[in-house]
Amino acid sequence: MHADAFFQWRRRLLIAAGCTAVPPAFAAAPAASSQNDALRGLLAERRSIWLVRGKEQTEATYWSAERGYDRAQYLQLCWALRDLQADRVFPMDHGLLDVLAGLQAWLARSGVRAPFEIHSGYRTRNTNLKLEGAALNSRHLLGKAADVTVPGVKNVRLAGMASLLGRGGTGLYPGRNFVHIDTGDERIWITTPKPG
Repeated sequence: MHADAFFQWRRRLLIAAGCTAVPPAFAAAPAASSQNDALRGLLAERRSIWLVRGKEQTEATYWSAERGYDRAQYLQLCWALRDLQADRVFPMDHGLLDVLAGLQAWLARSGVRAPFEIHSGYRTRNTNLKLEGAALNSRHLLGKAADVTVPGVKNVRLAGMASLLGRGGTGLYPGRNFVHIDTGDERIWITTPKPG
């Protein structure tokens, strides 16, 4: 991809971040406390996630205001986000699940009722080493990252929304057609698609 095209992708992400269901009063990026308030508001009643991975489908409410945390539902989500190649399950980070649940609630309020398609969740070190371009210290190794798409939602919009929730890193991978969401340090990046 030519450098100008890369900057156009970056500009699109920033525009999407500014335009995705955020009140126009926010001319600048909201402060971290505003981002946390937004996420808290989306998750006040319940924390539910709908995931699809291949032929498997999981809908789980792992927390509700009236019941608190539901371990069985949480474990279903951990199973759905497991390392498929190594057939290993790992306890997924509650902060990551909160971001995914918040994104899904935000999309639903915007009229989009669709599952997250999981490209990658937890990864063992061996699986991670086999993947081209995977960071050696990937948050996937700690159960703190997921690579996702949502049918009918452009990845640039999904990445913009994830970055506005402010719980960690957001990566847009146009050439691989997914958005990376993690609960590491706050950062945003866009990779350039490989030529050809």
